[in-house]
Amino acid sequence: MINIDFLLAGCNTRCMHCYVGGGPGKQMDTEDALRCLEKLDAVAAFLPGAADLTLDHEPINHPDAGRIIRAAAGTRHVRNYHHGMTTGIAVMGRSDRDDVLRAYRECGYSHFGITVHGNAAHHDEIVRRKGAYEKTVAAARYLKEQCMALEVSLMLNRFFPADAESITELLEELQPDSVFCAIPVFTPVGSMEEFESCRANLQELEAMKDYLPRWKQDGEAFLRNARELTVSAAAEKLKKGPGLRALFEAPQDEVYLTVHPDCLLYVGNSGAETRCLGDLRTLDPEKTAEEIRKLPGNRDYGAFYDPTDLPDTYDLVQALECLPQELVYGDFESTLYRGLAELGVPTRMDAFRKKRDLYMQQKELLDTFLAHGAITRAQYDKSFGDLTVKMGMGLEN
Repeated sequence: MINIDFLLAGCNTRCMHCYVGGGPGKQMDTEDALRCLEKLDAVAAFLPGAADLTLDHEPINHPDAGRIIRAAAGTRHVRNYHHGMTTGIAVMGRSDRDDVLRAYRECGYSHFGITVHGNAAHHDEIVRRKGAYEKTVAAARYLKEQCMALEVSLMLNRFFPADAESITELLEELQPDSVFCAIPVFTPVGSMEEFESCRANLQELEAMKDYLPRWKQDGEAFLRNARELTVSAAAEKLKKGPGLRALFEAPQDEVYLTVHPDCLLYVGNSGAETRCLGDLRTLDPEKTAEEIRKLPGNRDYGAFYDPTDLPDTYDLVQALECLPQELVYGDFESTLYRGLAELGVPTRMDAFRKKRDLYMQQKELLDTFLAHGAITRAQYDKSFGDLTVKMGMGLEN
């Protein structure tokens, strides 16, 4: 399975727990976006399995969102996966939101979702934008008025026991079609460690027991799962498992790629890129597909860490035992990453970012030379091509 994160436009918030490096960012040029969608479709035609793309981080921020959504929905070989999640800020900020929603509906996308982090103050604190809660709720009301199916994702944190009553009142007003209680994961990307002071422990989740059924949850199943996802439970599981290296060396089925607003195609999920395949606009579809077929799966474990950099299993267990034992994470892998971060183990992304930053600095210098007539287009193309090959930032390498 191939998953492609297509970064069409930046997000309106900077959520502490974001595991895909979201936040305000550049928008992809409309013609570039259409060209890249066409190219991805051509690449997918040469891939043996299924391929999905997701328009991210907040596609509704793009001024030509409707046109691009229609293009994404019209691809033949790569499926546009519509997750529908929105901060609501982009929706409510558009005077043409009815037209944008119509484009989604005409393409068969009839559901949207919002994420709630607690009451207004706590929500705004975690997403790091004043007034965000108000816009999120306004967008939910608008989507309901437009007869869209509404999902509410409750991003659980330590504030929820105190905020449970106001959350319940909101859900009773909105009457969403579905509610999902999410325990935030942890990956070694972005600023996720900043969320740790807000992470809920098991006692705080158990304090919500009476509210879970009112939030359309199976309370017993939810809490049973939470008990299995504490730091202490992860440490015990790690002790009894096959060993740290075995976990990180095991083959994976899913390959994640990311297209950035500058049209560069990367290996790795957004925020966890480890290699650049080149400018998607100019890549040869068949050669690109051939290179993608060679890639190992990179959803978890080895996607973030080189097994040769890992500590002994015993050392990671010791690190986990030094963390608050009742903290709860979204999955077992997240707890391991938290321990590795505590030990300061370098990630695959660290070295790549240094190389990519140097590469972009050199490219910007060449761009400046070209803009001021210091070099010709032919000289620019040769120098840029040589730079790309030398630094391994494209298929030419």
